[in-house]
Amino acid sequence: MPSSPFPVEPAPPDPSAPPLILVGASTRAAAWSAIRAGWRPLCADLFGDRDLASLTRVITVGDYPRGLPAAVGQLAEGLPGPCPRVYTGALENHPEIIDALAANGPLWGNPSDVLTLIRDPWWVARLCQAHDLPCPTLRPGTDPPPRDGNWILRSTRSGGGSGVVDWSPEFSPESLPDRDRGGLVFQQKIHGRAAAALCVGDGRSARLLGTTIQLVGQPWLSATRWAWCGSIGPLALPQPIDDRVRRLAEVLVSAAGLRGLFGIDMVINDHGAWPVEINPRYTASAEVLESASGESMIAEHLAVFSTTRARSETSRMARSDGLACHGKAVLFAPADLEIRDLPLSSPEPVTAASPWYLADVPHEGTTIPAGRPICTVLTSAATNDSCRENLQSAAEAVYQSQER
Repeated sequence: MPSSPFPVEPAPPDPSAPPLILVGASTRAAAWSAIRAGWRPLCADLFGDRDLASLTRVITVGDYPRGLPAAVGQLAEGLPGPCPRVYTGALENHPEIIDALAANGPLWGNPSDVLTLIRDPWWVARLCQAHDLPCPTLRPGTDPPPRDGNWILRSTRSGGGSGVVDWSPEFSPESLPDRDRGGLVFQQKIHGRAAAALCVGDGRSARLLGTTIQLVGQPWLSATRWAWCGSIGPLALPQPIDDRVRRLAEVLVSAAGLRGLFGIDMVINDHGAWPVEINPRYTASAEVLESASGESMIAEHLAVFSTTRARSETSRMARSDGLACHGKAVLFAPADLEIRDLPLSSPEPVTAASPWYLADVPHEGTTIPAGRPICTVLTSAATNDSCRENLQSAAEAVYQSQER
């Protein structure tokens, strides 16, 4: 495969490579990472996108997430022994599924009792307060604050910005999906830059692997107000804020026993790093840091759980041009779309002024309902601003290609 300014999909895994079951809403990025780390992923997710299906076995789960345990059982059939399973987003909101996965094979991820702690915003707030770390003020969902633009209302089962609304005079409870109306909390709106830290823990201590800028609610991606829709990085933090993020990661791991990869969604401003949500698994931003560093992030995760297989040389990706910034963006359907002739990359991507490459590519003829993800754009550039410009150019090209 020719060198390019950004990583394209890996070659198919070696059939003799050890198997690894991956489950989640989308497993493509984690699967690419696993292949680069020398593993053979077997996947179950919502989409079964064609660039994943071309590399390895994938089961598209219609009854998601309840159908995941059965799909995992199918993937495990015929394997010579117990196969480890790793989950991606946003299964942390479904501890009963995590328990079912763990009941029938080795779970290389955080168990449900850890999820109960780390996904409780009140627990996180108390922990931050005890360690003199900043954290947004919370109020119970039954104790509404003034509708003055300084609060959001979120579900305790939110993920990727779903189940989050502005607490304003225009708010209507009907704007929240039915599934999100159970556990609600008001959270102080913090003004600053949306960012995410990717960390790895071993149950006792933590390492910060990198930080990214978060793209949230971008109109040029047809995203809703609070929807996560991409990442750009790595983001260099001022040393005092970097120190705070590292300390927060250490506190979370030592208090909850977090193991493997985890993400901290946060807002950065002059007063520090304010945690908004903790994601106790491989995150969508991990792919950006993997592209920038050349290191498989799944390899970092698996090294915590595997005593027999350390990170190998295959976990390193070839780097060709030294571009400093890498990015990804998720394009959402502005209306119902039937996918036809998606442009898979920019013209002559190796030499183009704004190179980009598509991933999470749906099968030809797939109907994408309005508001659902179409695909992902990957790119790299010399600066964060030019990386964002590449993503915007790609989004425009993809949307134009689907106009009828």
